[in-house]
Amino acid sequence: MSELTREETEALIQEVLEVYPEKARKDRAKHLAVNDQSVEQSKKCITSNRKSLPGVMTVRGCAYAGSKGVVWGPIKDMIHVSHGPIGCGQYSRAGRRNYYVGTTGVDTFGTMNFTSDFQEKDIVFGGDKKLAKLIAEIEQLFPLHKGISVQSECPIGLIGDDIEAVAKKGAKEMNKPIVPVRCEGFRGVSQSLGHHIANDSIRDWV
Repeated sequence: MSELTREETEALIQEVLEVYPEKARKDRAKHLAVNDQSVEQSKKCITSNRKSLPGVMTVRGCAYAGSKGVVWGPIKDMIHVSHGPIGCGQYSRAGRRNYYVGTTGVDTFGTMNFTSDFQEKDIVFGGDKKLAKLIAEIEQLFPLHKGISVQSECPIGLIGDDIEAVAKKGAKEMNKPIVPVRCEGFRGVSQSLGHHIANDSIRDWV
């Protein structure tokens, strides 16, 4: 494949931007530039590390994705519960399916999807009891797990579920670590804050 010239690349960028309304086009244009190695400082040509806008040109993970996928994802002998609607949990299964030893569903759980599957009534009445029931069922169905992390999704932060209290009670009953992780997706500009939140939760709870 032949390399594009600078003029061809600029024309391609303009073609991509044309489909956007004027206001969106102005914002998106800041994130696109020709790769020019003669420019010494990237800040002269492109804007980065800003709060993400929804859309194909700024696909970045949220705090939840940073926590569940990057920090907790490689831990295969614990069960990671996505506390919230099914969508986030399903989306986050796609990454970091690293090789691992053990038998899936017996003593390793990396490729399995555990979620509290929030519905409208849970948003209204809260999901604490549902989470507690889920934790009890996990202990019954998968007794060889080494612990549970509770990864909170956006609705949890909005309605204020007390995942810490549920985690403390469950950990005491089953004598295994249950780690609540306040990694709601709307926190921070990208998934990097999720890394810090997850690391702090390991320090404080494990």
